[in-house]
Amino acid sequence: MTGLYIAVAVVLLVANAGFVAVEFALIAARRSRLEPLAEAGNRRARMALAAMGDINRQLAGAQLGITMASLGLGFVAEPAVARLIERAVESFVHLPSGVLHTISFAVSLALVVYLHMVLGEMVPKNVALAGAERTAMWLAPVNRLYAIVFGPLIGLLNRLSAGLVRLCGVEPIDELSTTHTAQEFAAVVEHSAAEGFLDEFDRSLLSSALELAGRPVRSVMVPRDQIVAVEREATVAEVVEVMTASGHSRVLVQSGSPDRVVGFVHAKDLFDTTGAGAEQPLGEDLIRIVPTIEEETSLEGALVLMQGSRRHLAVVRQGGRRTVGLVTLEDVLEVLVGDLYDETDPMSSGGSAGP
Repeated sequence: MTGLYIAVAVVLLVANAGFVAVEFALIAARRSRLEPLAEAGNRRARMALAAMGDINRQLAGAQLGITMASLGLGFVAEPAVARLIERAVESFVHLPSGVLHTISFAVSLALVVYLHMVLGEMVPKNVALAGAERTAMWLAPVNRLYAIVFGPLIGLLNRLSAGLVRLCGVEPIDELSTTHTAQEFAAVVEHSAAEGFLDEFDRSLLSSALELAGRPVRSVMVPRDQIVAVEREATVAEVVEVMTASGHSRVLVQSGSPDRVVGFVHAKDLFDTTGAGAEQPLGEDLIRIVPTIEEETSLEGALVLMQGSRRHLAVVRQGGRRTVGLVTLEDVLEVLVGDLYDETDPMSSGGSAGP
Protein backbone atom coordinates (compact mmCIF):
# COMPACT_ATOMS: atom_id res chain seq x y z
CA MET A 1 0.00 0.00 0.00
CA THR A 2 2.91 2.34 0.74
CA GLY A 3 4.17 1.84 -2.81
CA LEU A 4 0.77 2.87 -4.19
CA TYR A 5 0.78 5.99 -2.04
CA ILE A 6 4.26 6.88 -3.29
CA ALA A 7 3.10 6.44 -6.89
CA VAL A 8 0.07 8.66 -6.27
CA ALA A 9 2.35 11.24 -4.62
CA VAL A 10 4.60 11.28 -7.69
CA VAL A 11 1.58 11.82 -9.95
CA LEU A 12 0.35 14.66 -7.75
CA LEU A 13 3.82 16.23 -7.72
CA VAL A 14 3.94 16.12 -11.53
CA ALA A 15 0.42 17.56 -11.73
CA ASN A 16 1.37 20.37 -9.36
CA ALA A 17 4.42 21.15 -11.50
CA GLY A 18 2.26 21.19 -14.63
CA PHE A 19 -0.27 23.61 -13.17
CA VAL A 20 2.50 25.92 -11.93
CA ALA A 21 4.19 25.84 -15.33
CA VAL A 22 1.02 26.64 -17.27
CA GLU A 23 0.15 29.46 -14.87
CA PHE A 24 3.48 31.23 -15.43
CA ALA A 25 3.53 30.38 -19.15
CA LEU A 26 0.14 31.97 -19.82
CA ILE A 27 1.25 35.15 -18.07
CA ALA A 28 4.71 35.37 -19.66
CA ALA A 29 3.93 34.15 -23.21
CA ARG A 30 3.95 36.77 -25.96
CA ARG A 31 1.13 36.91 -28.45
CA SER A 32 3.50 38.30 -31.07
CA ARG A 33 5.37 34.97 -31.05
CA LEU A 34 2.31 32.73 -30.98
CA GLU A 35 0.19 34.51 -33.60
CA PRO A 36 2.50 33.71 -36.58
CA LEU A 37 2.48 30.03 -35.55
CA ALA A 38 -1.30 30.04 -35.23
CA GLU A 39 -1.66 31.66 -38.65
CA ALA A 40 0.61 28.97 -40.08
CA GLY A 41 -1.81 26.31 -38.84
CA ASN A 42 -0.25 25.32 -35.51
CA ARG A 43 -3.20 23.99 -33.50
CA ARG A 44 -1.41 24.16 -30.16
CA ALA A 45 -0.54 27.82 -30.75
CA ARG A 46 -4.20 28.57 -31.46
CA MET A 47 -5.24 26.84 -28.24
CA ALA A 48 -2.58 28.74 -26.28
CA LEU A 49 -3.88 32.03 -27.70
CA ALA A 50 -7.44 31.05 -26.84
CA ALA A 51 -6.35 30.32 -23.26
CA MET A 52 -4.59 33.69 -23.06
CA GLY A 53 -7.81 35.34 -24.20
CA ASP A 54 -9.64 33.73 -21.27
CA ILE A 55 -6.87 34.35 -18.76
CA ASN A 56 -9.07 34.73 -15.67
CA ARG A 57 -10.71 31.35 -16.09
CA GLN A 58 -7.50 29.58 -17.09
CA LEU A 59 -5.50 30.96 -14.16
CA ALA A 60 -8.32 30.09 -11.79
CA GLY A 61 -8.23 26.55 -13.14
CA ALA A 62 -4.46 26.34 -12.71
CA GLN A 63 -4.65 27.72 -9.17
CA LEU A 64 -7.41 25.27 -8.26
CA GLY A 65 -5.27 22.47 -9.67
CA ILE A 66 -2.26 23.61 -7.66
CA THR A 67 -4.34 23.73 -4.48
CA MET A 68 -5.86 20.28 -5.01
CA ALA A 69 -2.52 18.72 -5.96
CA SER A 70 -0.75 20.31 -2.99
CA LEU A 71 -3.40 19.16 -0.52
CA GLY A 72 -3.41 15.68 -2.00
CA LEU A 73 0.37 15.54 -1.93
CA GLY A 74 0.46 16.48 1.73
CA PHE A 75 -2.27 13.97 2.57
CA VAL A 76 -0.69 11.06 0.69
CA ALA A 77 3.05 11.67 0.58
CA GLU A 78 3.88 12.51 4.18
CA PRO A 79 2.43 9.34 5.76
CA ALA A 80 3.90 7.14 3.00
CA VAL A 81 7.36 8.64 3.30
CA ALA A 82 7.14 8.49 7.10
CA ARG A 83 6.45 4.74 6.95
CA LEU A 84 9.46 4.20 4.70
CA ILE A 85 11.67 6.17 7.06
CA GLU A 86 10.38 4.26 10.09
CA ARG A 87 11.19 0.94 8.41
CA ALA A 88 14.65 2.16 7.42
CA VAL A 89 15.45 3.39 10.93
CA GLU A 90 14.08 0.24 12.61
CA SER A 91 16.35 -1.91 10.47
CA PHE A 92 19.39 -0.22 12.03
CA VAL A 93 18.37 0.77 15.54
CA HIS A 94 15.47 0.18 17.88
CA LEU A 95 13.86 3.37 19.18
CA PRO A 96 10.77 4.04 21.25
CA SER A 97 7.72 4.41 19.05
CA GLY A 98 7.15 8.01 20.10
CA VAL A 99 10.69 9.03 19.23
CA LEU A 100 10.62 7.05 15.99
CA HIS A 101 7.34 8.63 14.93
CA THR A 102 8.61 12.13 15.71
CA ILE A 103 11.80 11.60 13.71
CA SER A 104 10.00 10.04 10.75
CA PHE A 105 7.36 12.78 10.75
CA ALA A 106 9.93 15.60 10.82
CA VAL A 107 12.14 14.07 8.13
CA SER A 108 9.24 13.09 5.88
CA LEU A 109 7.62 16.51 6.21
CA ALA A 110 10.90 18.26 5.39
CA LEU A 111 11.49 15.97 2.41
CA VAL A 112 7.96 16.38 1.02
CA VAL A 113 8.07 20.16 1.46
CA TYR A 114 11.47 20.28 -0.24
CA LEU A 115 10.31 18.19 -3.20
CA HIS A 116 7.11 20.19 -3.45
CA MET A 117 8.91 23.54 -3.41
CA VAL A 118 11.75 22.56 -5.74
CA LEU A 119 10.22 20.06 -8.17
CA GLY A 120 6.63 21.19 -7.85
CA GLU A 121 7.11 24.96 -7.82
CA MET A 122 10.54 26.41 -8.59
CA VAL A 123 11.69 24.12 -11.40
CA PRO A 124 8.46 24.35 -13.44
CA LYS A 125 8.35 28.12 -12.87
CA ASN A 126 11.86 28.54 -14.29
CA VAL A 127 11.14 26.19 -17.18
CA ALA A 128 7.98 28.12 -18.03
CA LEU A 129 9.68 31.51 -17.90
CA ALA A 130 12.60 30.28 -20.01
CA GLY A 131 10.26 29.02 -22.74
CA ALA A 132 6.87 30.57 -22.08
CA GLU A 133 5.43 30.12 -25.58
CA ARG A 134 6.57 26.51 -25.90
CA THR A 135 5.26 25.65 -22.42
CA ALA A 136 1.94 27.35 -23.12
CA MET A 137 1.49 25.43 -26.37
CA TRP A 138 2.05 22.08 -24.66
CA LEU A 139 0.18 22.63 -21.40
CA ALA A 140 -2.61 25.10 -22.25
CA PRO A 141 -4.74 22.42 -23.99
CA VAL A 142 -4.56 20.20 -20.89
CA ASN A 143 -5.36 23.11 -18.60
CA ARG A 144 -8.32 24.11 -20.79
CA LEU A 145 -9.71 20.55 -20.51
CA TYR A 146 -9.26 20.66 -16.74
CA ALA A 147 -11.01 24.06 -16.63
CA ILE A 148 -13.94 22.62 -18.59
CA VAL A 149 -14.30 19.61 -16.27
CA PHE A 150 -14.25 21.79 -13.18
CA GLY A 151 -16.02 24.67 -14.92
CA PRO A 152 -18.89 25.14 -12.44
CA LEU A 153 -16.57 25.26 -9.43
CA ILE A 154 -14.11 27.56 -11.22
CA GLY A 155 -16.96 29.82 -12.33
CA LEU A 156 -18.24 30.09 -8.77
CA LEU A 157 -14.78 30.88 -7.41
CA ASN A 158 -14.22 33.42 -10.19
CA ARG A 159 -17.47 35.23 -9.44
CA LEU A 160 -16.70 35.34 -5.74
CA SER A 161 -13.18 36.67 -6.31
CA ALA A 162 -14.39 39.19 -8.92
CA GLY A 163 -16.95 40.49 -6.45
CA LEU A 164 -14.29 40.97 -3.79
CA VAL A 165 -12.00 42.70 -6.29
CA ARG A 166 -14.77 45.11 -7.31
CA LEU A 167 -15.36 45.93 -3.65
CA CYS A 168 -11.76 47.13 -3.61
CA GLY A 169 -12.49 49.46 -6.54
CA VAL A 170 -10.69 47.39 -9.18
CA GLU A 171 -12.34 46.03 -12.32
CA PRO A 172 -11.18 42.45 -13.08
CA ILE A 173 -10.02 41.63 -16.61
CA ASP A 174 -10.37 38.51 -18.75
CA GLU A 175 -7.32 39.12 -20.92
CA LEU A 176 -3.85 40.42 -20.21
CA SER A 177 -3.04 43.67 -21.97
CA THR A 178 -0.32 43.29 -24.61
CA THR A 179 -0.18 46.97 -25.51
CA HIS A 180 2.44 49.40 -24.30
CA THR A 181 2.63 53.16 -24.20
CA ALA A 182 5.31 55.17 -25.95
CA GLN A 183 6.74 56.01 -22.52
CA GLU A 184 7.07 52.30 -21.71
CA PHE A 185 8.82 51.62 -25.01
CA ALA A 186 11.12 54.59 -24.39
CA ALA A 187 12.07 53.11 -21.02
CA VAL A 188 12.82 49.77 -22.70
CA VAL A 189 15.01 51.51 -25.28
CA GLU A 190 16.97 53.39 -22.61
CA HIS A 191 17.43 50.24 -20.54
CA SER A 192 18.56 48.24 -23.58
CA ALA A 193 21.08 50.95 -24.45
CA ALA A 194 22.37 51.03 -20.88
CA GLU A 195 22.85 47.25 -20.99
CA GLY A 196 24.78 47.49 -24.26
CA PHE A 197 22.19 45.91 -26.56
CA LEU A 198 21.77 49.14 -28.57
CA ASP A 199 24.48 51.49 -29.80
CA GLU A 200 24.07 55.25 -29.51
CA PHE A 201 22.76 55.71 -33.06
CA ASP A 202 20.08 53.03 -32.66
CA ARG A 203 19.11 54.42 -29.26
CA SER A 204 18.78 57.93 -30.64
CA LEU A 205 16.84 56.72 -33.69
CA LEU A 206 14.35 54.68 -31.67
CA SER A 207 13.91 57.37 -29.02
CA SER A 208 13.27 59.99 -31.69
CA ALA A 209 10.80 57.73 -33.49
CA LEU A 210 8.81 57.38 -30.28
CA GLU A 211 8.64 61.17 -30.01
CA LEU A 212 6.98 61.62 -33.42
CA ALA A 213 3.48 61.09 -32.06
CA GLY A 214 3.99 63.65 -29.30
CA ARG A 215 5.68 66.48 -31.21
CA PRO A 216 3.59 68.96 -33.23
CA VAL A 217 4.65 70.06 -36.71
CA ARG A 218 5.07 73.64 -35.51
CA SER A 219 8.13 72.48 -33.55
CA VAL A 220 10.03 71.71 -36.77
CA MET A 221 8.28 73.78 -39.46
CA VAL A 222 9.88 76.55 -41.47
CA PRO A 223 8.31 79.80 -40.16
CA ARG A 224 6.07 81.85 -42.43
CA ASP A 225 8.62 84.64 -42.89
CA GLN A 226 11.29 82.18 -44.09
CA ILE A 227 9.20 80.38 -46.70
CA VAL A 228 10.54 80.63 -50.25
CA ALA A 229 7.63 81.22 -52.64
CA VAL A 230 6.81 82.77 -56.01
CA GLU A 231 3.72 84.59 -57.18
CA ARG A 232 1.15 82.92 -59.40
CA GLU A 233 2.06 85.27 -62.27
CA ALA A 234 5.79 84.42 -62.12
CA THR A 235 7.42 83.17 -65.29
CA VAL A 236 9.25 79.87 -65.57
CA ALA A 237 12.55 81.72 -65.80
CA GLU A 238 11.81 83.59 -62.56
CA VAL A 239 10.96 80.35 -60.80
CA VAL A 240 14.20 78.77 -62.00
CA GLU A 241 16.11 81.81 -60.74
CA VAL A 242 14.47 81.51 -57.31
CA MET A 243 15.24 77.78 -57.16
CA THR A 244 18.86 78.40 -58.15
CA ALA A 245 19.30 81.11 -55.53
CA SER A 246 17.60 79.17 -52.72
CA GLY A 247 18.85 75.70 -53.58
CA HIS A 248 15.35 74.24 -53.26
CA SER A 249 13.90 71.83 -55.79
CA ARG A 250 10.34 72.66 -54.74
CA VAL A 251 8.95 76.19 -54.40
CA LEU A 252 5.51 77.25 -53.23
CA VAL A 253 3.24 79.25 -55.52
CA GLN A 254 1.03 81.87 -53.87
CA SER A 255 -1.55 84.34 -55.07
CA GLY A 256 -0.66 87.62 -53.41
CA SER A 257 -0.24 86.27 -49.88
CA PRO A 258 1.18 83.24 -48.03
CA ASP A 259 -2.38 82.63 -46.85
CA ARG A 260 -3.39 81.97 -50.47
CA VAL A 261 -1.03 79.19 -51.51
CA VAL A 262 -2.22 77.60 -54.75
CA GLY A 263 0.36 74.83 -54.99
CA PHE A 264 4.04 74.23 -55.60
CA VAL A 265 6.41 73.80 -58.53
CA HIS A 266 8.92 70.95 -58.81
CA ALA A 267 12.21 71.63 -60.56
CA LYS A 268 12.03 68.51 -62.72
CA ASP A 269 8.79 69.76 -64.29
CA LEU A 270 10.67 72.77 -65.68
CA PHE A 271 13.37 70.85 -67.53
CA ASP A 272 11.49 70.82 -70.83
CA THR A 273 10.52 74.49 -70.64
CA THR A 274 13.20 76.40 -72.54
CA GLY A 275 13.51 79.30 -74.93
CA ALA A 276 10.40 81.43 -75.35
CA GLY A 277 8.46 79.11 -73.06
CA ALA A 278 10.67 80.10 -70.14
CA GLU A 279 9.34 83.65 -70.38
CA GLN A 280 5.74 82.56 -70.09
CA PRO A 281 3.81 82.55 -66.78
CA LEU A 282 3.52 79.24 -65.00
CA GLY A 283 0.98 76.99 -66.63
CA GLU A 284 -1.60 75.03 -64.65
CA ASP A 285 0.15 71.82 -65.65
CA LEU A 286 3.30 72.92 -63.81
CA ILE A 287 1.62 73.68 -60.48
CA ARG A 288 1.10 70.69 -58.21
CA ILE A 289 -1.43 70.50 -55.41
CA VAL A 290 0.11 71.00 -51.97
CA PRO A 291 -1.55 69.46 -48.88
CA THR A 292 -2.27 71.52 -45.78
CA ILE A 293 -1.94 70.53 -42.16
CA GLU A 294 -2.81 72.11 -38.81
CA GLU A 295 0.10 73.34 -36.68
CA GLU A 296 -0.91 71.11 -33.74
CA THR A 297 -0.83 67.94 -35.85
CA SER A 298 1.84 65.47 -34.72
CA LEU A 299 4.89 64.67 -36.81
CA GLU A 300 3.50 61.16 -37.12
CA GLY A 301 0.35 62.64 -38.64
CA ALA A 302 2.47 64.73 -41.01
CA LEU A 303 4.27 61.60 -42.22
CA VAL A 304 0.96 59.85 -42.81
CA LEU A 305 -0.33 62.86 -44.75
CA MET A 306 2.77 63.04 -46.93
CA GLN A 307 2.66 59.33 -47.59
CA GLY A 308 -1.01 59.41 -48.51
CA SER A 309 -0.74 62.50 -50.73
CA ARG A 310 2.61 61.44 -52.22
CA ARG A 311 4.02 64.87 -51.43
CA HIS A 312 7.23 65.75 -49.59
CA LEU A 313 5.88 68.96 -48.09
CA ALA A 314 2.77 70.47 -46.55
CA VAL A 315 1.61 74.00 -45.77
CA VAL A 316 1.06 74.48 -42.04
CA ARG A 317 -2.14 76.33 -41.18
CA GLN A 318 -3.51 77.94 -38.05
CA GLY A 319 -7.25 77.59 -37.70
CA GLY A 320 -7.49 76.22 -41.20
CA ARG A 321 -6.91 79.61 -42.87
CA ARG A 322 -3.73 81.43 -41.89
CA THR A 323 -0.44 80.03 -43.15
CA VAL A 324 2.09 79.88 -40.32
CA GLY A 325 4.80 77.77 -41.89
CA LEU A 326 5.92 74.93 -44.11
CA VAL A 327 6.90 71.42 -43.09
CA THR A 328 8.88 69.11 -45.34
CA LEU A 329 9.79 65.44 -45.25
CA GLU A 330 13.37 66.49 -44.56
CA ASP A 331 12.26 68.41 -41.46
CA VAL A 332 10.57 65.29 -40.07
CA LEU A 333 13.45 62.96 -40.95
CA GLU A 334 15.91 65.28 -39.21
CA VAL A 335 14.02 64.61 -35.97
CA LEU A 336 14.91 60.94 -36.43
CA VAL A 337 18.50 61.04 -37.68
CA GLY A 338 19.72 64.58 -37.09
CA ASP A 339 20.58 67.30 -39.58
CA LEU A 340 20.62 66.30 -43.25
CA TYR A 341 22.77 68.30 -45.64
CA ASP A 342 23.00 68.42 -49.41
CA GLU A 343 25.42 70.22 -51.74
CA THR A 344 23.65 73.56 -51.29
CA ASP A 345 23.49 73.58 -47.48
CA PRO A 346 26.18 75.20 -45.33
CA MET A 347 27.24 72.83 -42.54
CA SER A 348 26.01 75.26 -39.89
CA SER A 349 22.49 75.23 -41.28
CA GLY A 350 19.85 74.51 -38.69
CA GLY A 351 17.02 73.94 -41.14
CA SER A 352 15.71 74.79 -44.56
CA ALA A 353 13.09 77.11 -45.87
CA GLY A 354 11.95 74.69 -48.49
CA PRO A 355 12.46 71.17 -49.78
